[in-house]
Amino acid sequence: MKKNEQPVAEQLKKKYHKTEEVTNFKDMLYRSGDIYRSRTAFKRKDKEGKIYSVTYAEFKNDVVHLGTSLIEKGFLNKRIAVIGKNTYEWCVSYLAASIVGIVVPIDKELQPHDVINFMNVSQAVCILGDSKNLDSILDNIEKVENPDTIFIPFDSEKDIKNSYINLLNEGKKLYEDGNHSFDDIKIDPDELRILLFTSGTTGNAKGVCLSQRNICSNILSTYGIVKVKRSDLFFSVLPLHHTYECTLGFLLPIYSGASIAHCEGLRHIVQNMQEFHPSVILCVPLLLENIHKNIIKNMNKSLPKKYIKEDGNPFMRFTFNHENNS
Repeated sequence: MKKNEQPVAEQLKKKYHKTEEVTNFKDMLYRSGDIYRSRTAFKRKDKEGKIYSVTYAEFKNDVVHLGTSLIEKGFLNKRIAVIGKNTYEWCVSYLAASIVGIVVPIDKELQPHDVINFMNVSQAVCILGDSKNLDSILDNIEKVENPDTIFIPFDSEKDIKNSYINLLNEGKKLYEDGNHSFDDIKIDPDELRILLFTSGTTGNAKGVCLSQRNICSNILSTYGIVKVKRSDLFFSVLPLHHTYECTLGFLLPIYSGASIAHCEGLRHIVQNMQEFHPSVILCVPLLLENIHKNIIKNMNKSLPKKYIKEDGNPFMRFTFNHENNS
């Protein structure tokens, strides 16, 4: 390196997109809720299938209201588990839990005994999630070590006291009546706030302890290199309990002022993409392979017999005319 010449890393940093420093989720939530207040944070579908928008201001308020209820129930600085498919409720619960205490995201595809094991190991005092997952735990409730564990279903049609919607409404009333305990929370960005478990590919699943600075630094690093536009719509397909999807498919767009739509399931990918018109999709090779297989399968169904190729790409049987335009 020549004298007075900057290292390559420093030269590259000058080309990065400008970022505004955040070190914890609460600051990020409040910042985005203020800056992008009226912009769309999430696109959702109602029971009739009609698409509607949730603004950043509404999203922030939901997190604050749910968090206020969690504090009121005595869960400040406690371990709070979240389980279920990719939904708006999951996102609200994840942020509320990670700001109030320590969030424990759990894979919804695990067997009940594995979920209960993670709850016991993490010493979770509460779990928010889809009724399907919570019911499977309740069927084996004798294995849950904490007898006072609170179960909060996202989608319960019964008007039970500890349902997600009831806690949201209770928290809203508390907040409007002057309970601003959530606003008063001070977060040490370097302390444990996320406790997740590996898939156990080299043995039993292991707990991984993360701080909010860990995640925020990844968000800022990614944003500096990959420009995320406010007009972008992220289509969330990969499981949110994984740090990859949670960081880049959820928290990054929230930091950036973009929008998020959740896939309703692998068999709904094509339909959902046609409905939401996403501009960003995070993928892994297996997901792309499955999409490719479905495209080929559907093409073979609609093409004339002479073009059908069961074991490969039907395009290989097409004859194309190439013209030399030089």
